[in-house]
Amino acid sequence: MSIQVYYDHLQEVRQHPVFICGHPKAGTSLVRAILDSHPELIVYPEESMFFRQFLIKTKEYDLNNKLRFAEEHLIHFFKWQKGNPQPEQVDYPDRDYSQYSFNMINQYLHEYVERDYQHDGDILSAAVLAFGKAGRSFNKNTRFWVEKSPYNEFFSEQIFNWWEKARCIHVIRDPRDNYASYRRKHPDWKPEFFANNWRHSTSIGIHNQKKYKPENYFIIKYEDLTSSPENGRDTIYKLVNFLGISYDEKLLIPTRANIAWKGNSMFSNQFEGISSNPIARWKENLSKDDAEVIQIMTEPFISDFKYVEKKMTKQISAKSYFRAGTWPLRRKIQRFLKS
Repeated sequence: MSIQVYYDHLQEVRQHPVFICGHPKAGTSLVRAILDSHPELIVYPEESMFFRQFLIKTKEYDLNNKLRFAEEHLIHFFKWQKGNPQPEQVDYPDRDYSQYSFNMINQYLHEYVERDYQHDGDILSAAVLAFGKAGRSFNKNTRFWVEKSPYNEFFSEQIFNWWEKARCIHVIRDPRDNYASYRRKHPDWKPEFFANNWRHSTSIGIHNQKKYKPENYFIIKYEDLTSSPENGRDTIYKLVNFLGISYDEKLLIPTRANIAWKGNSMFSNQFEGISSNPIARWKENLSKDDAEVIQIMTEPFISDFKYVEKKMTKQISAKSYFRAGTWPLRRKIQRFLKS
């Protein structure tokens, strides 16, 4: 590939991002891991938090300072080594990117941005493609770059304003299982607070699909990937068709940065590859009252996505309806007392 052809291809790929969206612990990491080894994709191995953090913190920075900030808050993962953990690696002691050169990724990041900078989104695309170039996975067959961060769905307007050819994959999971997993990391999150958050994320995803059309915004259920090998394969075919990429058997073997991925389950029994183990865990890990509150507060989505039958609402206790109904007022009182 000549230098000019290389840069022309690079510029073309920069215009074709794929953003994985959804609530934390909904299965977004699994989707990223499924796509990771596909030869037509450059998949960023960590969450960039670009829209929720990077853009906000660098709003008043000039480009040089934005690039310096990117070195410490966007590509810093590539300093992580299992044998010599970095201070910011404390929550991820097993992450190891020692096979990648941070200096090389940083060099390509600066080069790509300085060569063609039109908006701040070019910093994110440059970071992902710099990772791909340093890891030698960027080549003439590369068609998309992929980034996954929770709540990307809330920034869809910015995404499609910057990249008209963007695609979004929004992952939705049974909110009761989602909560059972997420509260292990955030035990302070009450079912009411979580349910409100999940409902907001899901409603935004449905709105986005209507606004940007299903060919650009794809909603996928976590359970469709994990309930059985047959359903998982069918769902992966749908992902392949949505992106317009070739089917590859590597999609059946989840990886992170091309290394076998064991999942990031918040439960101790991590699983190899794609497993149905995390489905319906809420039955063992949530109280009846908590599960009912979540069900009430996430209607009608929990019924529309067939996580419950509508007739089951008749079995819910009056106590749970009271908890769900009074939560907005209780939330306001809590905020008032904290202020």
